[in-house]
Amino acid sequence: MQQQDGPDVTLEEVRQSLGQALAEGGSRLLLRLTDEELAVLTSAAEGDRSIAASPHLEGMSAQEREWVLATALRSLVSRDLIEIANTAALDTALKGLNESAQVEIDMRLSPDLDLALTLRKTAERILTLEQTTSSGTAYAYVYVHGADLLLVEEVTGGGMHTFTLVVSASEAAEMARRLVDPNGVADVDGPLMELDPRALEVEVVGQPLKNVIENALVVGQLILVTRVPGPLLMTYATAAELWMVNVDAPHAPTGVTARRVGQQTLADRIGEMLEFSA
Repeated sequence: MQQQDGPDVTLEEVRQSLGQALAEGGSRLLLRLTDEELAVLTSAAEGDRSIAASPHLEGMSAQEREWVLATALRSLVSRDLIEIANTAALDTALKGLNESAQVEIDMRLSPDLDLALTLRKTAERILTLEQTTSSGTAYAYVYVHGADLLLVEEVTGGGMHTFTLVVSASEAAEMARRLVDPNGVADVDGPLMELDPRALEVEVVGQPLKNVIENALVVGQLILVTRVPGPLLMTYATAAELWMVNVDAPHAPTGVTARRVGQQTLADRIGEMLEFSA
């Protein structure tokens, strides 16, 4: 499939324009997409490699994927998110009348969809988040384009992706904090514990962290994806408290700490990760 190009506008010009608009109007929801709709769109964009999870698609067979992707393309058209230039070729492809031919579909994206996909694949750094509970795993990705321009992609366990333009790192950090602490149990800051990076198994970390890990109801994992290995943050929320384990850099001999934290300290640490400079 081929994606029709729009006017020649540099990425920096887009960032500046969006930053100004967000400063005036505040953060805003862009759109919602399904796993299969995103799969159609990313396959249409040559060289697009997304790190985002697709939990709904991952359990499907190749045949099932083929069926749902065809339906997803129709959904994108019906929702006016894409416009197909060669509709006759699309009809032929969807009806299976030209299975042996390679059908190219020319598509034009809606402005919000084009913006979301562009910011998704051109971020300077990405904060990935996994939230694991007894109900399953949800995900979030914060695509950082500057102090006043971030794209947050939240992914449910059922494969629904919500894209939000966010005006500041502190607001994005608060969104991430609510995901790892959905029940609001982070209350007070405790003393800092230095941990030995060579001995981080649950059996040897010692109390009270061992007890928190074993009784966690919500486990969060936040990793900063950047040019050089960035910091890692693990969170463990029980029914009464939340602890975070911070790793400054992978494989470093020091820089691993743990502590019980309140909401503001947790949000501040996530904000520091978003502002991390390699």
